[in-house]
Amino acid sequence: MRIRRGVPLAAFTVPAGLLLLSGCAGGGAASEPSPSASDMTSGEARPWEPDDALQRTERALRAAAEDDGREAEFVDADTAYVGSGLDKSFPATGKGDPYRFEITCDTDGAQELTLTLSRGEEEQAYGVECGDREADQYNIPPGRGFKARVDPVKAGTGVIAWRLTTIDPGDVAGCEDDIDACEG
Repeated sequence: MRIRRGVPLAAFTVPAGLLLLSGCAGGGAASEPSPSASDMTSGEARPWEPDDALQRTERALRAAAEDDGREAEFVDADTAYVGSGLDKSFPATGKGDPYRFEITCDTDGAQELTLTLSRGEEEQAYGVECGDREADQYNIPPGRGFKARVDPVKAGTGVIAWRLTTIDPGDVAGCEDDIDACEG
């Protein structure tokens, strides 16, 4: 199984604010996603379309779950606009199986969003690259609720899609608790 996750932002020596500004600033050529070959028509980039973005995020969520051993048990899923962000609490008390939080984004103008996972005083921020073909995955142990937050990008256009499932304990690869980033 392959767990895709962004690198914790604390691992960078660049201040997080500068990283966010460089990934989310609008107007400059560096902040615009480069069109792929499939997006080209007669040498012009196709305009970004919300319906297409929703389809791409759904494919990315499905691709992320393909490597799971047994069928993951659905808990919750939703989408949000990039301009609204995400601020959701999850009880995560479950029956003892670990949780997997999967998230992806598809935007016009923002190349990366910051996901912050928190539980009580513990907090970990991750960069989520928008437009990836596979959603980022984060392992959350059962027993204590947690919160997922993506700050709004006021000038951004796009969608955030996420899903929460329970998985077999044997399907947890790497860090068992991405909120404490296995530092404790």
